[in-house]
Amino acid sequence: MNGRTRIAVSAVTATVLTALCLWPLVQPSSWIVEAAFLLALVAAAGAGARRLALPRPLTVLLQLFVAFLLVTFFFAGDQAWGRFIPGPQAMRQLGAELSSGLDDMSHFSSPAPATVGLRLLLTLTVLGIGLLVDAIAVTYQRVALSGLPLLALYAVGTGIHPSGPVWFYFLLAAFGYLTLLTAEGRDRVARWGRVFHGNPGSYDGANPLTSSALRLATLAAIGGLLLPIVLPSVGSGVVAGLGHGVGSGNGGGVITAVNPLASLAQSLQQTTPEPVLSYTTDSPDPGDQYLRIVDLDQFNGVSWTTSTHRAVSLPKTLGAPGELKSGVPSTQVTTKIVTQDGYEQQWLPMPYPAVNLSVQGDWRWEPEGRTVIGADGQTASGLAYQVGSLALTPSPDALRQAAPAPADIRRVYTALPKNLPAVVASTARSVTASATDDFDRAVLLQDWFSVRGGFSYNTDVPVSDSPDALAQFLARKQGFCVHFASAMAAMARSLGIPARVVVGFTPGTQGTDGSWLVTTHDAHAWPELYFSGVGWLRFEPTPRQGIVPPGYSTQTTTPSNAPAPAASATAGAQPTGSARNQKGCSLAARHLGDCGPEAALGASPASSELTPSSPLLLAAWSLAGLLLAVLLAPMLWRGRTRRARLRRGPSGLTDQQVLAAWREMVDTAWDHGIPPNEADTPRGAAARISELGGLGPGPSAAAGRLALATEQVLYAPVVSTPLSLRQDVREVREGLSAASDRRTRVRAVVLPPSSSSLLRALPRRARAAVAGWARDRAAALRRRLRPRS
Repeated sequence: MNGRTRIAVSAVTATVLTALCLWPLVQPSSWIVEAAFLLALVAAAGAGARRLALPRPLTVLLQLFVAFLLVTFFFAGDQAWGRFIPGPQAMRQLGAELSSGLDDMSHFSSPAPATVGLRLLLTLTVLGIGLLVDAIAVTYQRVALSGLPLLALYAVGTGIHPSGPVWFYFLLAAFGYLTLLTAEGRDRVARWGRVFHGNPGSYDGANPLTSSALRLATLAAIGGLLLPIVLPSVGSGVVAGLGHGVGSGNGGGVITAVNPLASLAQSLQQTTPEPVLSYTTDSPDPGDQYLRIVDLDQFNGVSWTTSTHRAVSLPKTLGAPGELKSGVPSTQVTTKIVTQDGYEQQWLPMPYPAVNLSVQGDWRWEPEGRTVIGADGQTASGLAYQVGSLALTPSPDALRQAAPAPADIRRVYTALPKNLPAVVASTARSVTASATDDFDRAVLLQDWFSVRGGFSYNTDVPVSDSPDALAQFLARKQGFCVHFASAMAAMARSLGIPARVVVGFTPGTQGTDGSWLVTTHDAHAWPELYFSGVGWLRFEPTPRQGIVPPGYSTQTTTPSNAPAPAASATAGAQPTGSARNQKGCSLAARHLGDCGPEAALGASPASSELTPSSPLLLAAWSLAGLLLAVLLAPMLWRGRTRRARLRRGPSGLTDQQVLAAWREMVDTAWDHGIPPNEADTPRGAAARISELGGLGPGPSAAAGRLALATEQVLYAPVVSTPLSLRQDVREVREGLSAASDRRTRVRAVVLPPSSSSLLRALPRRARAAVAGWARDRAAALRRRLRPRS
């Protein structure tokens, strides 16, 4: 390993060690392995560019380009051309993921769930700092200055998450920087050794300069670690106020966008459920006690978030929703809730709609979504509170006759992005073709997802950030509550029905003492649709065992003589207008799994099983082929050049063939670790190759004959070239190979350094080819325009 390569490896090591301070910010922390791998590939691209002696700015641009391709492959490969080349869709997906990551960064506390957006942000941070360190330390050879970006990375990482073993991260970062400085010092002294001693192998790497530098740097690192202990504290500065979603002062604040769907997915995928809360209730139907946390009303085609709402001081009485008419049947319900210690959630789980609340702590009320959120770090951990709510039981007939929603509700809650796949709206229209009002359309959508559409429940399906995520879900027909709630809400909006997604908990499991236990496996998402005179109503499209849709949605939905919708290639099974199937089994019973195996939820045809995707396999094989071509290109190129140089002519050797044989010998020596020196004469170059290459008498004599023939071609008036020069080149190559170690011999064949000269000659050859083509075209044009005699 030469000095420049050692510095490049040390730069990657220093960046990764410093980036470990970001380790606690996101869980799981496997993202840092992926980032380190990408950084190593970018550094390898820089090493290759420097090996080819590319200009420094071009080297940095090449690394940026490689980093861009790698990020595209890992985070938007399904939308890119060949999974590497970013097109418009890939750029939109990367932009959406960046926006989602910035949103998650603003509202998740550490450790945050490893969403795609957060992983993309962290990976870009590590790649950016690593590329900057590589450019400063290796490309521009200013190793000491590379400590500035490393310091910035360390300061940001420890500033965001000041708790934990900060001293340990400091030691890791200091060790990485010292390793980088040591590599640069070794390279500097090694270059001195080559100048004064002439043999690079004479330097053994041990010198007093390196030892002194290590002692001084170690003392400086220890001093920097211990000095703050004896200094007075200056407070937490600008980071003191970060991390709260609601401001204090005057009892108000602003609730900004959150993305709880990612943490919900993690909760459902846990192997062992963890208790979240327990409660007792006097509800006449405890199985319908959904505990609501937050509603998500904005949809950008990729994810659902909650828009900016104003929070006010918690009133003494919350009151009934303003849109609820007095004639709607309802029952007053009291629920006493006790949360577990460690439930660090800012939102308070409550039945909907809550009309009164008794709770201790600093809480705020958000009237539009009717949610309660903690202020100044207030969470629901270890809390006991009581909620009074209304259990609404509107009749289907009243919901069918509901007036259109107010204009302000329709404007916000029917908005859809322009890039929404057309299949979403077309499928919604096909599924609800038999309905004549919004309520029947909503029930048909619910029944299509939960019973009739052939969908199955699967928590292993990831929450995709692709703009085509909804279309992919409708095609695969597998997912969990996040997929079903998002799809039904988007399809309802496409039909003009105001809709939003809600995150919370299902009722849980009832114990022998009558209380209910809610665990992380009860985390759930469902859609809420708006109907004038009643307000927001829950629907249940998720086909999970034990989840029962609300009673008002399982009664007869449309007249029995309503026509069935036309079949659609994307809509799956055809819905019907009846709430009972052909065998007389109610929808509620089918949700509970009481209709026999043929009607069990989650059953999907064998054809829906996931099989390896042919585009993915094609992309993988293409990537493997590309990597193989990149690895084999120098070897193949060098072999072709050698054969061309040593090709035997019809008669004696020409001057050009003699010079080609000389260049072949020089390049062969370069491949075996003896770079050319343009200042050498042919005779001096042959002597240097013989000395440094350890050639025996035979190969040394062959090198001398090649040098003599070259000097005759260049300087003598009469040239007498022997025909054995090709054999002399082969003899020199065999002598160099015999005197080299195995690694040098392998490198000379697989990755010959002399191939860089061939690459540098490409622009000249391209210009010559273009000029020749232009001359030929001009001559042809002149011949065509020449007047005929």
